Amino acid sequence: MAPTLEDVSMLLGLPLAGEPIGPLEEPVGWMHSMDARFLGVREGVGPISFEAHGPRQAWLHEFQIEQFGYPDVPMTAVQITRSLEAYLMWLLGKTMFTDNHGNTISARYIPIAQEIADATEAEHITQRSWGSAVLAATYRGMCKGCQLTSHGSGIVGCPLLLQLWSWTRFPIGRPEIGGGSWPPDELYDADRIDMPTFGSIWTSRKRHFGHNQLRNCYPAFTEQFDLLLESDVSWEPYSEDHRDEAYPGGISLMCTRDWAYWMTKAKIIFDIFVEEMSQQRVMRQFGMRQLIEPPPHTVPLPPRVHA
Repeated sequence: MAPTLEDVSMLLGLPLAGEPIGPLEEPVGWMHSMDARFLGVREGVGPISFEAHGPRQAWLHEFQIEQFGYPDVPMTAVQITRSLEAYLMWLLGKTMFTDNHGNTISARYIPIAQEIADATEAEHITQRSWGSAVLAATYRGMCKGCQLTSHGSGIVGCPLLLQLWSWTRFPIGRPEIGGGSWPPDELYDADRIDMPTFGSIWTSRKRHFGHNQLRNCYPAFTEQFDLLLESDVSWEPYSEDHRDEAYPGGISLMCTRDWAYWMTKAKIIFDIFVEEMSQQRVMRQFGMRQLIEPPPHTVPLPPRVHA
């Protein structure tokens, strides 16, 4: 089993169609241009605080809309634009494509965040394959994570995707949900865009989930995974029956719009990382017969390759 493009669409509602995200590069002189854009946007905030990797997260947080007094105090167009840019930097660097730089956010995301924030028309924004990039970054993070041994190591990529995927598929370590279904009239949109995704239901988890279920949990969770049966796994959690039960008011159109890409064999890309889509290993997740593949046929490399 593994997260797939279907999981990205259904849980996060991210588009799969569009331009690949990569390779990413830091803009030349990014610290000076960013400092100039944010200068005077909020009174009392000093010049840009940064490291070589990118702007500090704490400095970007100074431009949250709550810091301007919103909604009690109206914001200017410039304040809204720069606040959006700061938010997008956080969204990209700390949620969708996390890394090991805890205090800063990569300057490589500045061009994308600025483009979206400054756009006045939807046509001014490049349509990107956010979903495939998130999955590629997560695959890369999982590959690196299984080789790390330091106590301070962490999984990079999109841990939110992994968390929601695990809760949706396995009856282990997931929170209890009060009510069991999403209120039909909550987050309703006539265009069916700004509506819940299949991951939204987990925001209804009970308040004491972390304290009651996760304290000293690692040995217990490991034992439960060792005892897990195939009948315990939710192989097809996005069926119409499950969808109607959990979301009687419907889900976002973005969850199913790009379904034609779910079984693609094309490579997925994030930055300089190119990942394979091994659909033959996840057939059961799509309601198909899962064959057991033979061991790969390896051909020894000639000695000259190692010379």
